[in-house]
Amino acid sequence: MAYLALVVEDVVINKWKLDDEIIILGRARDCDIQIDDQSVSSKHARIIVEQDPFLKNNSLFYIEDLKSTNGTRLNENNVSKQKLSDGDWLGIGFTRFQFVNNNSTNLDETAVILSE
Repeated sequence: MAYLALVVEDVVINKWKLDDEIIILGRARDCDIQIDDQSVSSKHARIIVEQDPFLKNNSLFYIEDLKSTNGTRLNENNVSKQKLSDGDWLGIGFTRFQFVNNNSTNLDETAVILSE
């Protein structure tokens, strides 16, 4: 199960399961995750959930900035669209979220040995 955790002063305040294909984050009332912060755009960013083409029953998660005024940060770096990994930190305005994916496979760290 993957979720986004709202973290304030190292305390998890709220969690949202990421089980829809698109999750909109922003200040507007119709956002899936509403953020009460004046530095956040009405439709600030979105999380895109896609089926992994290589691993059955595995999903890939992406954060995409929706041309917000103040930008979207992933691990303190501004991003337009970036793949999420377990433990990543999202910054939207003054609000911080942690991405948690308990089904993470960490294949980025897998080595492939080729025979000669």
